[in-house]
Amino acid sequence: MKDPHRHRARAARALLCATTLGALACGAEPPDVPTAESLGVQLSDPTLPACGPEYPLPAVAVDTLARGLEIPWDVVFLPDGRALLTERVGRIRAVDVATGRVDPTPWAEVQGLADDEVGLMGIDARVDDDGRIRVYVAAAVDNTLGPAPVRILKGVRRRLARAFDSRGGQPRTLEVLRFDVDPATGAAGAPESLVQVTPEGEIHGGGALAFGPDGFLHLSNGDNQEPGWALDPEWAAGKLLRYDAEGAPAPLDPGDALPVVLRGLRNSQSMAWHPDTGEILLVDHGPSGRPNDLGRAGNDEFNIARPGDDLGWPIVAGASEGGGFVGPAVEWTRTIAPGGMALSWDDTPWGRAALVTGLVDGRLRRMPFADAEPTAVVCEQWIVDRGYGRLRLVAVAPDGSIWLGTSNRDGRGTPRSGDDLLLRVRALDATVAPDAGRSDIASSVSPRPGS
Repeated sequence: MKDPHRHRARAARALLCATTLGALACGAEPPDVPTAESLGVQLSDPTLPACGPEYPLPAVAVDTLARGLEIPWDVVFLPDGRALLTERVGRIRAVDVATGRVDPTPWAEVQGLADDEVGLMGIDARVDDDGRIRVYVAAAVDNTLGPAPVRILKGVRRRLARAFDSRGGQPRTLEVLRFDVDPATGAAGAPESLVQVTPEGEIHGGGALAFGPDGFLHLSNGDNQEPGWALDPEWAAGKLLRYDAEGAPAPLDPGDALPVVLRGLRNSQSMAWHPDTGEILLVDHGPSGRPNDLGRAGNDEFNIARPGDDLGWPIVAGASEGGGFVGPAVEWTRTIAPGGMALSWDDTPWGRAALVTGLVDGRLRRMPFADAEPTAVVCEQWIVDRGYGRLRLVAVAPDGSIWLGTSNRDGRGTPRSGDDLLLRVRALDATVAPDAGRSDIASSVSPRPGS
């Protein structure tokens, strides 16, 4: 199927290149996308049934820990009793885990971010052998910002870079920044950029960031709204990438051009690892009906994968068999826009389950794992059923409660009074202190960093 919008865009780019530095400055075009049928792929539908009474849920209370946040994206719990929460606009907030209090002064701020669907996104941390805590974040950086003379100079440099490498000189990069935590004060040190990935789009930017059980740092990059790039082995779009703690690439094969662990992603924003099997669990946004989605819509995914797997995008959207692709374990044929995912385990009120938030349907869902198959999920039930708008952030806190973040200020939702919220879901029969969830706690909102 030919996409007239893509051909018009190609013509516009060709004209722009011809009027600047000539054909050498023009970027390479993404590969054409073959149809699934031409590769012998057959579609299937692993939609989950609703859970029955054999999977009871406890009665819950939902506490408001903070108001006035701006697109909370991800959170990490530190061994010093704090949590660090990212806001997409460029702030990192410190939260006292015991009291739920959010420090009104940002722990750190990141300047020069791209916007639309990207910005400051995933966060994780590790403790070095000497006890030093280091915090890592994923950030979509806008390389076009600055005063007019600086912007012009940057533009010339980008065009020159593309003249020698069609993949160079991109206007946005996906970066991993590292902050050292001061052992005496807990304050953030100056950020250090460890990883710079090109390209990074204004939408479909991925941004999931987490250390795996192998000790490597994993970073997801979306297809940047150009699905064909996910097929290119030398282009980082549509891939899950892997690095060591210092930012050095850690490919599965030393000869690989990129440190790719998984390919065939569209826009995966959250991942985890099954503690028994080590398999990678990740959610991915399905197509939304745009022309370069080939008319497809829906097909959001929950994937169970192993290093080296190809999850099929853009050839396949949703569940399938054949063609060498690994289909999702769960498909939502109607769009939920899975924003976040976390795992709960036996020592929590939620049992062995995957917890997934929906941006479109506003639900927090629990998907219990099967007893016989460690990573297979058997059914779906809702812990939070609407009421808060768009839900993205989800994490299981050290006390077993679930932390949630709304995303109503992200340009896709309708903000309500007090948005965005940091919420805590606790089982009423659990030993979580109820006074830690106070509805009067609010965090002040400072101007967007760099604005």
